[in-house]
Amino acid sequence: MLALKYSLYDCFTCEAFQGHVAAVVDIFEKPETSFAAKIAAEICQTITCFVWRENDSVWVKSIAKDGSVWSINHGLLAVARHIFGSRNDGVLHTFGGIYQVKTRGNLATINLPKMHLEETEMPERLSQAFDVMPVSVRDMGKTCVVELRTVEDVLNLDPDISRIARLDYNRVVLTAEDDTVPFDYVCRCFSPKQYINENSGSLYIQTFLPLFWQERLGKDRFSFLQLSQRCAMGAVVIKDATIEIEASVKLTFNGVLKVQ
Repeated sequence: MLALKYSLYDCFTCEAFQGHVAAVVDIFEKPETSFAAKIAAEICQTITCFVWRENDSVWVKSIAKDGSVWSINHGLLAVARHIFGSRNDGVLHTFGGIYQVKTRGNLATINLPKMHLEETEMPERLSQAFDVMPVSVRDMGKTCVVELRTVEDVLNLDPDISRIARLDYNRVVLTAEDDTVPFDYVCRCFSPKQYINENSGSLYIQTFLPLFWQERLGKDRFSFLQLSQRCAMGAVVIKDATIEIEASVKLTFNGVLKVQ
């Protein structure tokens, strides 16, 4: 019998049962993807991060509940809190990159590479899926970002998930400027092709949304609110080579997974 310690964390929130859940599993060595995928399917969270030490380095392998391997994901914030406690700096090694992290109390901060969007036109099928009139549309590979006029437009939209799932995009983000303190912009993220109808708090989309809003607002520091059933919030700072993302992370559960 194999006994593995695991924990659940709510990311992008200081309040339990808000934000986005990530599971962190302590393991003795690099797991085979097939084995890790079975555990991730049992735990059944959006992401399960397997953590082990190798040559004095902390390694992370992140597996989605469908068995796919993810590089940049909200679980890295949970791992930072899990490994480095409430006050420390460190480095996380993944198969997609090496990331500087730090923790201060409930806050976890990670530095990620910048990603840039390109201007595009609103595809007709995307317009049918959301029934909105965009201010602007940009994309990057399989990700599309749609800017709307107001926070209410983002909050009140009624997406057609079946139509979104048939789009060429894996991820569709809707965003608008928020002129209410303390937030600068709001967003919602839909990715049914990745088995997430609506994301409850995405780390990945904050690698490009701040650059989009830097053009609009002329700032390099932002506070954002991701609107969903479990609201998520955080802060970002645009640096020379990276984007620094900070969010509160709440430990909600510790347990032991016994694998027969």
